[in-house]
Amino acid sequence: MELSQFIFGYKPITGNNCMVDYCADIYSERLDEGGILIGMNAPYCQVITDYIHCLSETNRPCRGNLRYHTLHTLLHRQEKEFACNSFPETMKPSNYVPSGCIFPVDTAPHTVQRYCALFGSRHLRTLNGRFETCGRNGAFSLVNNKHLLVQITHAYLGSGTSAISKITIIIKENKRCTVRKQYEADSEDERLPNAFSDGSKYVGDSSRKAVEIVFWNQNHVEIVLRHIATRIYVRRHGVYLSVSLRIPERVVEEQTDDEFDICSYGCSRNAAVKMEEALANPKSFMRCHGISIKTPLKTAIERCIRINVMDAFFDACVFDLLISGDERLIAQVYDAQNDITDLYSPYVRHYFTGRQNLTVYDAKAGYKWKQCILDSSMNSRQVASSARLVPSQRYRLLRDMLLLLLVSLVSFSN
Repeated sequence: MELSQFIFGYKPITGNNCMVDYCADIYSERLDEGGILIGMNAPYCQVITDYIHCLSETNRPCRGNLRYHTLHTLLHRQEKEFACNSFPETMKPSNYVPSGCIFPVDTAPHTVQRYCALFGSRHLRTLNGRFETCGRNGAFSLVNNKHLLVQITHAYLGSGTSAISKITIIIKENKRCTVRKQYEADSEDERLPNAFSDGSKYVGDSSRKAVEIVFWNQNHVEIVLRHIATRIYVRRHGVYLSVSLRIPERVVEEQTDDEFDICSYGCSRNAAVKMEEALANPKSFMRCHGISIKTPLKTAIERCIRINVMDAFFDACVFDLLISGDERLIAQVYDAQNDITDLYSPYVRHYFTGRQNLTVYDAKAGYKWKQCILDSSMNSRQVASSARLVPSQRYRLLRDMLLLLLVSLVSFSN
């Protein structure tokens, strides 16, 4: 048997976790499809490099597999025999995607889709269609399944409000379709990155990309995951970031109980802002949270009607104007509404009503707000300011707080 037949043709049964047969299959396929001749030429040297890389990815589970070790030795021998170092462009693995990577149709009626978004001052649209406003800062998983992890960080960003300060998107490795890729966006950056953290912009060849970044402009990036029929939008308005995604229901249903995320479960029960009560009586809400109204209610309503946002997006617009007065947040709400209508057709059919008023909440105007400052992070200015103190200032602040605590304890004991 010739070496090439041994490498690319023979397919013995191996252990479930060792991917040596997978590597043999895809590169045999590549030789057949590409019409590549075995010998001293750049295309075949690229095949050898990619084959070696594929095997290296499965070295741990194949440790006791004789075929794995034989292939590894023979490939390195061929690499030397065909002087592949004379083709330096072939020394790094390519982004070849085997035809075994299937791209499912991502539109109805072929695929039932779900939609999640996080925008403005922590407004969340969950996968089951519920709108919430999260009331806690910190790091959270927006989406977490075996294919994808989207992590967000909420922080105080000025204008009296908290919003997304960082987005990290991790595309998990899929043996048939993609290597692990990571994308990061930070509120401190002047523009959204147009590539993954490793500098690449797609996985696959130019005609068949399994994963791809579509750079619309410095404030709008789309990440397409064709192997799971998923699209992610990342937007930037000044320091404010937003993220939305359309994902197949079948992918959502694959999620296990230990893969918690807020797209699936929403904000924790005691960490969500009572939006309807807040909009029914903004003055009481603001007074309890220790913040001042930045835009009068009547002005905020008129502004949100003028930009033509409706329903939950209208509520988010009014709320963000009340607490921040920042037009960049309002632009983000406007784009969030456009994104859901563009990406998720069921929204218009099943959720849209066209409401542009707050009268539906009038019955909740008498809600009694209590201990808001202690219970939430709506007023984050003091926290953010203390975080910027130099060490000596933080030491003095801590010392003064301890002294006050000791005085209080002494007074209480007397």
